[in-house]
Amino acid sequence: MNTALTDFRARRTPIPTPVAVRLAGSALVGLSLAILTATELIALPVAVLIAVISAAAAVACTLIHPYRRRLRDYAQRHNVTMAPNIGQIFPLMIWWLAAMLLVLLSLPLWGSLLVGLVGFALAFLLYPHVDGSRKLAYAEALE
Repeated sequence: MNTALTDFRARRTPIPTPVAVRLAGSALVGLSLAILTATELIALPVAVLIAVISAAAAVACTLIHPYRRRLRDYAQRHNVTMAPNIGQIFPLMIWWLAAMLLVLLSLPLWGSLLVGLVGFALAFLLYPHVDGSRKLAYAEALE
């Protein structure tokens, strides 16, 4: 376990996810989760609409940013596929499951803010793994 962690930390991401993309995308993920628990403040259909728009905006801000072109070019040069793997999809499944379950909760404002903060923090930590930039750290090992 220790050698795997050492190897993980030793590999540098060649094209890191821009901080602005990580912050914006993570904030939108947190909003999409928090709004679903704020049904004391906002009607559920409106909350679901805001959550869906937030999720779409989080995906769009990632895919539209120019760093994606650099990722694709680097992947092509190093013969790495940009097709998603299970490590990239699994956090999205957890996000979806959380969204489905959080609809069942009706929290006060502080509870919704806490849900949003936890969603933001987890999304911020996992963003490079989900968007594929962290996968490129292993490109030399795959050649």
